[in-house]
Amino acid sequence: MIALTAIVLTQDEAGNISPCLRALAPAEDVIVVDSGSTDDTLALAKAARPGVRTFQHPFLDFGDQRNWALDNCQPRHEWILFVDADEYCDPELLVEIDGFIREPGSFVGGFIAGRNYFLGRWLKRCTMYPSYQLRLLKLGHVRYEKMGHGQREVTDGPLHYFRNGWRHESFSKGVEHWIERHNRYSSAEVTRVLRLRSEPIEWGNLVARDAIARRRALKQLSVRLPAGFAFRFVYLYLVRGGFLEGYPGLLYCLLMATHSINIQVKLAEARLAELRK
Repeated sequence: MIALTAIVLTQDEAGNISPCLRALAPAEDVIVVDSGSTDDTLALAKAARPGVRTFQHPFLDFGDQRNWALDNCQPRHEWILFVDADEYCDPELLVEIDGFIREPGSFVGGFIAGRNYFLGRWLKRCTMYPSYQLRLLKLGHVRYEKMGHGQREVTDGPLHYFRNGWRHESFSKGVEHWIERHNRYSSAEVTRVLRLRSEPIEWGNLVARDAIARRRALKQLSVRLPAGFAFRFVYLYLVRGGFLEGYPGLLYCLLMATHSINIQVKLAEARLAELRK
């Protein structure tokens, strides 16, 4: 067993929670933080992982939920791995984490990249793989802040990048659920886009080796373009190579372009509302 606390965030994840927890079998301590499931997510969690600890907390945003879990769930280990229910850890990732936390040096956390699947295929190119997120952390050294529909991390030390990751089934509940979720995300993104537009573009980071800095600079550029949705489609489909990923790649790029259109329309609505005040 690995001296690790894994925290899984859930809401109506009956179709995902069992394989997610089975993949976390080597973790000594597993916690599920549920935000009001109406299906049998929690019952399935207890069946899949005897001894799992479950908590419930209303969902405000990802940052708030992760901070609440850190503050209230009493993790048994100082190293915490955050996993969403539709993310299935590779055995190689847990082996890598085990070796890392035994000799972490001065690191206080680590970035992990998931492989995004759509229509049964891993879309490596047009999903911007590797798209890193800070998911392993040392208790007391990382906090989360809301940013758009997601969160950003505030740390007090250096961070590690892991080679291995997990399988991310973000469409496991169907495209209808994905569209509903991203409709909410696009509303949350409006505030973030307005802030990004007020920041100077970090031109040098557009070609930076650091993936996090490069992605932020691309975002700063894309939110200023009048047809950002077209830029996003061209970038994902042509520049990143989505056209090499067949029909699933084409459909995924169109979905992401549509998400950008929704953000731009809501920005236009916000500007109109300001003018009418």
